[in-house]
Amino acid sequence: MRSFLRTAGLIVVLCAVAGVAAANEYFPQSVASGDPTANSVVLWTRAVTPDGGIPTSVDLAVATDQAMTNVVLSRAIDVDAEYDGAVKVKVDGLLPYHDYYYQFSFGGNSSPTGRTRTAPEPGSDQPVRFAVVYCQDYIGRYYNAYMKMLLDHDEDIDFVVHLGDYVYETTGDPSFQDPDSERGIEFEDTEGAIQLGSGENTYYAAASLSNYRDLYRTYRSDPMLQQVHERWPMLVIWDDHEYANDAWGATATYTNGRQDEYNVERKQNSERAFYEWVPIDAGLNQDGELEISAADLYPNAMIYRDLIYGSNLHLVLTDLRSFRPDHLIPEDAFPGVIAVDEPTLAAMVGEAWPAVRGSFDPYVDMGLLGKSLPIFKQTASLIAANLYMMENPALDFFTAVRLGEEAMSGNVSATFVNLLYTGGGLAPPFSPEMLAVLPRGISYLIMGKSAVYSSSGSRTQVIKDTFDLYAAAGYLASAGATQEVYGPQQNAWLQGTLLASPATWKVLGHSFMMTPMVIDFTNPLIAALLPPEFPDFLRTKLIVNAEDFNGLPQKRMEVLGLLGLVDNAVVISGDIHATFVTDHQNGIYELTPPAISSSTNGELVMRAVASDPILGQIPGIEEILENYALLLQVSASNPAVSPSNILYANTFSHGYGIIDVTADALTILIQEISSDEIGTSYYDDPEALNDLFTPIMFTIRDGVLAPGP
Repeated sequence: MRSFLRTAGLIVVLCAVAGVAAANEYFPQSVASGDPTANSVVLWTRAVTPDGGIPTSVDLAVATDQAMTNVVLSRAIDVDAEYDGAVKVKVDGLLPYHDYYYQFSFGGNSSPTGRTRTAPEPGSDQPVRFAVVYCQDYIGRYYNAYMKMLLDHDEDIDFVVHLGDYVYETTGDPSFQDPDSERGIEFEDTEGAIQLGSGENTYYAAASLSNYRDLYRTYRSDPMLQQVHERWPMLVIWDDHEYANDAWGATATYTNGRQDEYNVERKQNSERAFYEWVPIDAGLNQDGELEISAADLYPNAMIYRDLIYGSNLHLVLTDLRSFRPDHLIPEDAFPGVIAVDEPTLAAMVGEAWPAVRGSFDPYVDMGLLGKSLPIFKQTASLIAANLYMMENPALDFFTAVRLGEEAMSGNVSATFVNLLYTGGGLAPPFSPEMLAVLPRGISYLIMGKSAVYSSSGSRTQVIKDTFDLYAAAGYLASAGATQEVYGPQQNAWLQGTLLASPATWKVLGHSFMMTPMVIDFTNPLIAALLPPEFPDFLRTKLIVNAEDFNGLPQKRMEVLGLLGLVDNAVVISGDIHATFVTDHQNGIYELTPPAISSSTNGELVMRAVASDPILGQIPGIEEILENYALLLQVSASNPAVSPSNILYANTFSHGYGIIDVTADALTILIQEISSDEIGTSYYDDPEALNDLFTPIMFTIRDGVLAPGP
C-alpha cells in the first residue's frame, strides 16, 4: 500500500507540474484551505479574468468526493475588487474528521479541486499527524522540501502548521538572498517600495499594499506550494518577514536606528495582504466572507488562536511580533552609556559583589564632571558627535552635536571615553590608576555594542553574562514589561488556555525559538580549537542570536515555568533556519525542524563572519564554523551556560517535520536535505529526492524524549 501511495503521489506531482502553465488563467494561484475545526474550515481562491479583470461573484461547491458529484454545500460569493480578486470564506455545518473537496467557478470556468479535512470532535481519541514548516524564501530557491512532503504524505497528513515567514519582503537582500532569472521578485510599484542598497546592489523592501500583494502572487505561483495548499488545510501565523526583518510592532530595523522606521501604514498594508492571501479565520465578516476593517489591523490585529484536535492534541499558536517591545539593547544604543549602575549591580549580585566588581566597566558621571571640567565634557561631546556623523552621514552637524551631548550627559564608560579620545588622536583622559577607583557598571560596550548603529551587540553577538544581568535589572524594574513578548492580553490568554487544556498533548507554536543560541568560547573543548589570532574580546560566552527568546531570558524562564505546570507540554518553533531538538528539563521539549528554503543559519553566520573586517581575517575561521552546530551543543551542555540541552542540531539543512500524536506518545520525523541542493529544481525529477533527504526521528513517551520511534 505504501508503494502504491508513493507511486500515486508521484503521478499527481508530475501531472501538476506538467499542467501548471494551464492550471488556470482564471484561478492562477489555485485554491487553499485553513483553520479547520470539527465542523468548519476556511476556503480560499483568487479569481481573475485573462485580461486582468475581476468577476463580481464566484460559485463555491463543497463535496464529499473528488469528482464533485456528491455536493453537500453550494454558495454564491461576492468578489470585491478591493481585495484584488481574493476570495476567502468560512464554511460550517460540516462533519467532524471528514475529507471534503471544493471548487470555485465563474463564467463556466472552474478552479482546481482542493481537498481539506475537518478536525475530530474534542473528545475523540483520534491519532493526529501534521506537518510543521516555516521560512519559505522564494528568491533563487526551490521548494524541494514541499515536493518530498507531497510524495511521502499525500494521503496521511491531517493539516500543516506554518510558523511564519510565509513570504520575504525584500527583492534581493545580499545578506541572505541570491535572486536569479528563474526565481526573483519584481514590484510593479517600485515608487511605493523602500529602496535599500545602492548602485548595482540596489534592492527593494515591500511597503505599499501593491508590493505585498506582488510577494504573495509570486510565491503562490509555485506549483509545489500550490499543491500543498490544494491537499491539506494550513494553520499559519506570521513571524517578521511578512512585514519586515527583525521587526517589533510596526517598527522595522533596516537602518539600525539611523532612521525612525515606525510605520503603521506599512504594517497595516502587510497585514491586509496577509489576510487576503492566507486561509486563516481572520479578516472575515459576520457572514464568514472576506472583509478587512481597521479592527483587523495593527494595533488591533489578533492572529493568536488555538485548536483542540480530538482528545490528544491542543495546538496553541502565538504572535511574537505584534506586541513585543523593542530589543533590549536598541540598535542605536551609544556604546559608552552605562545601562546598569553600581548600586543596582551590587544589590543584584549580593555578597559576591566585591569579588566580581573588577570585571565590570568603570564609569564617570559626566553631569557632575562637566560642572568642574566643562571643557572636558565639551570635548568628549564633540568627539562623540563626530562618531555619530561618521556612522550616519545623513545627520546634520547640529543634530550630531545634540546626540553627542546627550550621550555624554549621564553615567558614561570611562573605557569608552578613552577609546573615543584615542580615536580622535588625543591622549586618553583616564589613567589605569583612575580607572581602578571609579564605580563599576554595565555599559552597552561590555555587552558587545562597539558601534553606535549596529545589529551586532543588539540583536546578534551579545555577551551573555553582562547581558543577562542587564536584562534581569530591566525585567525587575519594569515588572516584566521590557520582555513581555506576547503583550498583556495574549499573555493572559496563553496562561489560561494552557492551564485549562483537557488534551493529552499541549503543543505551543512559536514563530521563533527558546533553544539556547550561545557559544561559550571559554569552554575548554572549544577554546582548544581556536587559533592564536582569535580576538580576546570574543573569548567569552556569546549569544549568537538575541532577537529571539535568547534576548528575553527572564521571559523564557517565565514561559518554561508555565509549561512546567502543564503535563505533556511541547514547543514547536521556527525562524532559525536550522534543526534543533532541545530538552528544556522538567519534561519540556522543543522541536524545531529546518526551514523549507531560506538561507540556513550556518550560511548566515558564515556570511556575517566573512564580511566582518576582524573575524573574516582569522585563519581557520571557516573550519571552526563548519562545526557551528557542535559548538552550540557543547556550550549548552554546561549547566552554568544553559539549563537546556541541545540533543540534536543541524545548521546547514532544509526540510520539514512530521509530528504524530497519540494518547501514548508524540513522535517527530524530521526530513533534512543539504543546503547545497536549494538552488536546484527537482520539480521534473521527484524520485531523485529520495536519495537526497535524511530522516531523523525522536519520540516523547512517559515524559522522556529519545531517538527513534
